[in-house]
Amino acid sequence: MRLRDRWPTTLVVASLLVGSGVSRLSAQEEWAAADRDTRRLAPVSFTKVPQKIIDELEQRRCLIPQAGNDTLPHSVIKGSFFRAGQTDYAALCSRARASTIVVIWGGPSDCPDEMEVRQDKSYLLKGSDGVIRYLRRIETVLPKRIKALFDRYGGDPPPPLTHDGINDKFAGKGSVIRYCYEGKWRELTGEQ
Repeated sequence: MRLRDRWPTTLVVASLLVGSGVSRLSAQEEWAAADRDTRRLAPVSFTKVPQKIIDELEQRRCLIPQAGNDTLPHSVIKGSFFRAGQTDYAALCSRARASTIVVIWGGPSDCPDEMEVRQDKSYLLKGSDGVIRYLRRIETVLPKRIKALFDRYGGDPPPPLTHDGINDKFAGKGSVIRYCYEGKWRELTGEQ
């Protein structure tokens, strides 16, 4: 076979080799890219949240990381996190790709207004489709649901349940309920 006859085959093989080298990322680079590409919304994206809450989140330089492919903004929540009847807000707040839960109290509280900081990359998970996604979100959880989760899964008995908690979820892994009690954020049994 002459070189001219082999030219198309050689070109295809060379293109595949070059193309695969350029588009393939190492596993470490793939996870780092997923962390960088996690969608993080500015507080102003939450149009149903009062302006004073938006202003406070902006002042704290918060961006709100969004889980998976969910197109609706989430992880800025309203509840009574210190006492029944008091309207408080909480947000998952990412700064420099590390997040904490920030609480903006609607009245007095003896619990801290920020919780421990965790790297956003620790909430990445590769799905069955091979795509790596950020999967942390927070939701308001009512006392009745907190009790039902304890009754179903056990764990340390909860304190008296007089107000809402914060369900800190890692989709596909479970959750922990964060509950303000006696000046501390207690971790209670969440979804399994």
